[in-house]
Amino acid sequence: MNAPDTAPAPPAMDATTLSALIDSSSADLAALHARLGSPPEQLATAIDALKASIHDAISAQVRRVQAEVDQVHEECVALELTAADLARATGAASAELPSNTVPLLERRGALQSEEARLRGVYAAECARVDSLYDEIRQVNAKMSNACMLSEESNEHQQGLRDVSPTVVARLEAHLEQAKQVHAQRRVQLELQLAEILQLWSELRTAPLVVVQGGRAVASAPSEESAFHAAVLQYAQQVPVHVGDGFDGTFVAQAAGVGDQKALDPTDQVMHASVVLRTALETEKSNRENAIQNMYDELCELWMRFDVPEDEMDAFVLDHRGSTLDVVAAYKSELDKMRALKSQHMALFITRTREQIQEQWDTLFVGEEERAAQFPAFYAELPQEGQDAAFDWDGLLAEHEQMTVRLNEQLERRAPILRLLTRYREICDEARALEESAHDTSRLLGRGNRGDPGRLLREERMRKRVKIQKPRLENELLKILPQWEADEGQPFIVDGVRLIDYLSDQLGGAKENARARPTPAEKTRPNTPAVRAAAPKRAPLSTRTPSTRPAQPTHRSAVSSSSTLSASSLGSAAIDCAAPRTARARAGPYDDNRGMASSRTTSAASSATTIVRETPGRSPSAMLASSLAQMSANTPARTRTLW
Repeated sequence: MNAPDTAPAPPAMDATTLSALIDSSSADLAALHARLGSPPEQLATAIDALKASIHDAISAQVRRVQAEVDQVHEECVALELTAADLARATGAASAELPSNTVPLLERRGALQSEEARLRGVYAAECARVDSLYDEIRQVNAKMSNACMLSEESNEHQQGLRDVSPTVVARLEAHLEQAKQVHAQRRVQLELQLAEILQLWSELRTAPLVVVQGGRAVASAPSEESAFHAAVLQYAQQVPVHVGDGFDGTFVAQAAGVGDQKALDPTDQVMHASVVLRTALETEKSNRENAIQNMYDELCELWMRFDVPEDEMDAFVLDHRGSTLDVVAAYKSELDKMRALKSQHMALFITRTREQIQEQWDTLFVGEEERAAQFPAFYAELPQEGQDAAFDWDGLLAEHEQMTVRLNEQLERRAPILRLLTRYREICDEARALEESAHDTSRLLGRGNRGDPGRLLREERMRKRVKIQKPRLENELLKILPQWEADEGQPFIVDGVRLIDYLSDQLGGAKENARARPTPAEKTRPNTPAVRAAAPKRAPLSTRTPSTRPAQPTHRSAVSSSSTLSASSLGSAAIDCAAPRTARARAGPYDDNRGMASSRTTSAASSATTIVRETPGRSPSAMLASSLAQMSANTPARTRTLW
């Protein structure tokens, strides 16, 4: 086979060569036409066609190159626009682009490299943004989309997404916020679950689960039972049952039985935990209120029967908590105490009468006023066996209402009673000075030398009486009219209007000042003087003690004889709002959630104390045997008056 012919390479073409080519071609055409014998017109036409062909070939070549230039230029412009869009979408800084003076092909290559780099950055940022969106969705799925971000349209021109650092930072911040919200909800959920476990234990309320294979599973096909099982599986706890009941304790789930099941803080789980905790807290509150109400009634009954405080404390300590067993124990004790109360109503009425009498003594109520104020106080109580038709409850209610009214009077009169306390002390000192003046041997009471300091003490006491007594009388006379105007009644002290008594005292003081002895009379021998006859109404400060008659009541052997001295009046006046029935004793579920370590003792003291005979017995059981030994005799009570 012959080797294929290869066309010779075209010679280098320049203007001279092209002109020579045209000239030689024209000469060849002329020679050929001359040989043919063609007319001259054909030769001219052939030469023109030759020139046109050469022109067309040159023009075609130029147009082809121009088209290539235009194409490369357009590609460069498109690459520049794409690079600019990618730079805006990613927020990346674009490299320095070649200027227009750079050849187009070189410029296109540089722009293609920059575009490839920016597309790589764009793809990486898109993947990062997608990952952030996925994480946000996953976190929100665990908490019912509590912090979901709406995926807004963020496309630029040419369909590019906005994956700039601003968008990435916003997504990262939202993801962090979602994680914080999730952590907060989880903490809240765990606190709720811890309280639920604690309430189950305190109330000894068994969760609706059964223990199978060392783990808690739902005992019934219900949402409540399934939630109880989920709580225990999350806490890795198993309830302990003793016999047929739940003893209020949990033990750790056996190792290897199962992993801790996740309990996400969704709205449904959070709501279920709140509902369960609220129900348990309501049950606990109801039980505690029931126990507190029963304790309040029990405490009053115990104090009415003078049960020692160690007996009360022992019962409270033995029955702590809010389980159904504790509620039943309090109810049983209250039923027993109510039965004892119904059997010994006479003792309750007697104790209430003692309190009323002490309140009357503090208020300085006279005998006639007492009988008119509360006739039921002197009502005869039927003997045992004759009280079937007697209205014990009504009589006790009347006495208790009377104590409330007297307490209100003590509160209203407290400021005046404080002044009266001080005035009584001054009157006692004045009476002591008067008695001492008639005792000629008072200076010889300490051996042969006597008591040289007694005269000085008496002189100081005399000055104090001289200053304080009129001042207290004037203060009382200032406040008493306003008090009587506000109350609409006179302030009576032991049957005497206090204003009248104080006015008489001030009038007598003025008469004594006019009748003071002259200096010559003061030097006379100290001989006993004949005292003037007592006035028709003796001053309160010089009255002799009056003895109240014994109450004609069926009373116990609790004997009490008290003398109302200045100190007792002072304490009663200052603390007049704390009668025996209002003695403060904190219950097992009072405001401070604990049993008070100290209690205010009663103003009335009883000589009979019920002792605890058998350890472990309830106060009601101990009282049942002790009350049978009580007698119904009550001695007379006396009171020192003014």
